[in-house]
Amino acid sequence: MLFEQDKRSLDAIIGNNIRLERVARKLKIGELSSMLGISQSHLGLIERGHRGANSVNLMKLSKIFDMKIDEFFVPYSAKRDSASNNSDTPANTSRKKIQTMIACADDSMLELIAHTIKGITKFTKN
Repeated sequence: MLFEQDKRSLDAIIGNNIRLERVARKLKIGELSSMLGISQSHLGLIERGHRGANSVNLMKLSKIFDMKIDEFFVPYSAKRDSASNNSDTPANTSRKKIQTMIACADDSMLELIAHTIKGITKFTKN
């Protein structure tokens, strides 16, 4: 199923970002799991992408790490690329968001994106 594959990919991105933020802040898995009120094994499953982080845990993590929730959804490589480009104009911010979405999309999603853009450009030409 397409949506199940997308969910696993998203869970892996979110989990990897949680792990990278935890390590960058020199927090042990036990410390962070305690802050979240979940077991170490549960947090380990989330960090490995085997289980999704629920909205409550994402809200807690955004406060703990002082991050916006949407930052957990951006693949780490895309974050590094955007950090190297310091121009934060609204157009560049939108461009980065679109690039991230495209980088995470599979073939069917890319078709949908292309069809949507085609429809928008056709609509705006009139």
